Amino acid sequence: MANIPWPIMLLGLELPAGLALIDCINRPDHHFAEGTDDRKGWIKWLIVAVVTVPILVGFLIVVAYYHVVVRRNSPFSGS
Repeated sequence: MANIPWPIMLLGLELPAGLALIDCINRPDHHFAEGTDDRKGWIKWLIVAVVTVPILVGFLIVVAYYHVVVRRNSPFSGS
């Protein structure tokens, strides 16, 4: 079994959460179901996700953000 250096492993874990946070910050308010308040709430949750990704809890928040916000605004979502 190969030994993966911890800094590289942590970077690989943090990258999706960090990108989701950047995506959320740069999205317009109308992409969120409740507008500005919903966007602010997601930003707070994604900050929690960035902090808790090393214990694998943050990935659940990132997956929820994907399903609730990103997929909802996809051209193939059907809505």
